[in-house]
Amino acid sequence: MSKVIKIVATLRAKSGFRAEVEKALRACVQGSRAEAGCIAYALHVDIDDPDRFVFIEAWANREAIEQHKTTAHYLKMAGAVKELLAHREVLLLEELED
Repeated sequence: MSKVIKIVATLRAKSGFRAEVEKALRACVQGSRAEAGCIAYALHVDIDDPDRFVFIEAWANREAIEQHKTTAHYLKMAGAVKELLAHREVLLLEELED
């Protein structure tokens, strides 16, 4: 059995574009949660920095992540925010066993 892969994706909106970025990111949540390999998918905003958004996700395997990146809702979101982000970092994490 493959291990669950967790993703922490941090995106910072360029100054003045927070609302547009938030709208585009929110639009991706429901579709992503409905994907077969999605275990968890949640969008957060940094309390101390409202221009910083963080996705915390859990996926069944790497194949599910790759499929996610081909969906219409993901591609629409990625295209909408591409020029509106000052920073983007995506971490793929595997939990270490005890």
